[in-house]
Amino acid sequence: MTRKELEEKKHFVKKSYSDAKKVVLRGNMFMLAIGLLLGASFGALVSSLANDIIMSAITRAIRLNVNDWILWPLVNNGKVEGGIYIGRFLSALLQFVIVSSFIFVGLLITFTIKNSIDYHKAKKQPIEEEKVEEVKPTTEELILEELRKMNLEMLKSKNTTTKTTKTSTK
Repeated sequence: MTRKELEEKKHFVKKSYSDAKKVVLRGNMFMLAIGLLLGASFGALVSSLANDIIMSAITRAIRLNVNDWILWPLVNNGKVEGGIYIGRFLSALLQFVIVSSFIFVGLLITFTIKNSIDYHKAKKQPIEEEKVEEVKPTTEELILEELRKMNLEMLKSKNTTTKTTKTSTK
């Protein structure tokens, strides 16, 4: 490490401040805050939709309360104090499915728009012929080919010497 690099690293608090300032000025912090607020309000909306509308309709159809859907209830003095709350789980699962569906549809729309824009930009470009690159053999392939040639030459020379010895013995 040079003296100059060491001197630059010495001012790490200044650098940290300038980096943090750049992030804030780019607007990322504001976008994060807006996203957090929208996410919280969207979560409350989905929770209300799942619990108050959909689960309410299901419970009226089967004439049970969400809190009554309990597996292995723990009863103390005639009052249910615990157990596995199937109704609450189904409500949370329904919220998850709704949020996941909205996120997927949002991503699908975003990527469809992005890919459509990319396609229209590419369509305006002139069409060029595809360049076929010549595939060059690797070093191993070249060595293997050379060995094959040497093997064939050895077999040919061996065959010619055996033929000449057979003809001379006759």
